[in-house]
Amino acid sequence: MRSSGTASIRVAVLTAALAARAWAGESDTLRAADAGLSPGFCPALRTLVDAAGSGFTALRGTPRVGGENMWEGTKRLPGGGGCVVYGGNPPAYACTLYAGDVEENADGAYDRTVSGLKDCLPGAWTTTQKVDGVHARTTTVTGGTGPSLRVVSRDVSGDAYLVELWVDAPRR
Repeated sequence: MRSSGTASIRVAVLTAALAARAWAGESDTLRAADAGLSPGFCPALRTLVDAAGSGFTALRGTPRVGGENMWEGTKRLPGGGGCVVYGGNPPAYACTLYAGDVEENADGAYDRTVSGLKDCLPGAWTTTQKVDGVHARTTTVTGGTGPSLRVVSRDVSGDAYLVELWVDAPRR
């Protein structure tokens, strides 16, 4: 027979462990919010990362008109535009974060998103940045054998800027 003191200690330890886990998730969200992102960014990002293992099948909406093996994405990132699921090998999920003609807004969306990825993902994830020309840069984030993420900013035409977040599923 166990004493009530032992049971109380176990309950206290379990409560502390659950509280620490919840606090860690909230602190990620708060850090991302400090970087200028919506508090919903980290949970939405985690949904995309978690869906990568199944090829994003749970996030497939209606088939994309004029697209082959493409669907509308059903999970959007706060403050972003539409998303698309690509069914290739590996599958990918891409969301538009900024599309417009103001370079500073494109740069801000890119910088906030890169900061948010660093805040939302576990410390084992690593980032690399590639700058290709004046208005083209990509930050890639990887975390081992799982999915990889890319934030891509580019000048698509004259003064038209596009910033996207890509989540690439691991190769099967």
